[in-house]
Amino acid sequence: MTELNNEHLINCKILPNRYHILEYIPKNSIGVEIGVLGGDWSKHLLRVTQPKELVLIDTYYSDDYPQAKRFTKKTHEQYIRNEFKPYDKQVKILKGLSWDSMATYNENYFDWIYIDAAHDYQSVKKDLFQAKRTIKETGLIIMNDYIMYDHFTKEKYGVVQATNEFMVENNYEMLFFALHPDMFCDVVIKKRSV
Repeated sequence: MTELNNEHLINCKILPNRYHILEYIPKNSIGVEIGVLGGDWSKHLLRVTQPKELVLIDTYYSDDYPQAKRFTKKTHEQYIRNEFKPYDKQVKILKGLSWDSMATYNENYFDWIYIDAAHDYQSVKKDLFQAKRTIKETGLIIMNDYIMYDHFTKEKYGVVQATNEFMVENNYEMLFFALHPDMFCDVVIKKRSV
C-alpha cells in the first residue's frame, strides 16, 4: 500500500466530525455528491454550503437503511426526486455509475467533490480519476469512509489505498481528517501548491 509522507500531512487538521468540514466549503460554489442513498447528507450540504449548483449522482437502486425503510430499490430514484423537488433550480439529479456521470462534465468544473459511492479500490480509483479532471485547481475533494475495513459488514474497503495512491501520484495533500465514532472518517484533500 502507498504510504503518505510528511509533505502530504503537514497542514492536516483533525476535526471532531464531518459536519465541521462544511465550514470550509465555500458558499455559492458548485459541488457534487457522489453516492447519495437517502439524501440526508445532501440536505446538510445544501443547507450549510448554500451552493449555486449541487449535483447528486447515484445509481438510485438501493434499499434504504433497515431502520428507516423510506424506499426500496424500485422506489429509490423517485424518493430522491421528491425530496429535492423544492430545490430543482439548484439541485441536479443524475442516475448512473458515478465515473460515467462525472465524465459528462468539463474540466475544472467543480469547486468541491464529495465521494461516498462504491468503496472497492477500483471504483474509488475511477471516481478519483474523474474528480482530478473535473475539480478546479484550488478545489476540495472529500473522501467519505477513509477506512480499510468495514467491521460491521466484514468488507475490505479500498478507500485508503486509492486515496493515498492518488495523493502521492498527483501531488495532493490532506487538509482535514474528520473523526467518526466508528472510525468511518472523512478526509479532505487538495492539490498542493508548489
